[in-house]
Amino acid sequence: MRKDDEWAPRPTADAIAPAPVEAPGAVLEPGRVHLVVVSTRPVNVGETAPAGAVLQTRFWHPRDQRWSENFFESLDHALHLFIEESGWVLRQQQALDRPHAHELIFEAHRQDFSRPSAEEMLRDVGLTPRDVAGLIQRVDTERRR
Repeated sequence: MRKDDEWAPRPTADAIAPAPVEAPGAVLEPGRVHLVVVSTRPVNVGETAPAGAVLQTRFWHPRDQRWSENFFESLDHALHLFIEESGWVLRQQQALDRPHAHELIFEAHRQDFSRPSAEEMLRDVGLTPRDVAGLIQRVDTERRR
């Protein structure tokens, strides 16, 4: 099976949900609208993923001209990142034919993709993702004491 085959959507007839209601006050800023299709799939056994991750998201990033893939502990966790932190508006959500497999359609703005990435912002302050992971691990260790 090719890697891209596991991302191929396989909707079921009864899994199509109506478009979610937009959050009160969620108004997109003026500017060019960009629809983002995010596919999710379950984390495969033996796959390298962060502890607790059960699903992986994937969408095409127009600025980077590559697939953006991330791991999440739940669909709610992924939705929080895309809606609350990125400011995208969920327009449609569809469950597919296996656990943790969904197709999400968001409305975003082109300028959302021109902002610096988290890695670029870290680099600007002299950190790497590995540095941040070490800091988080240190805080977690100290908190357990």
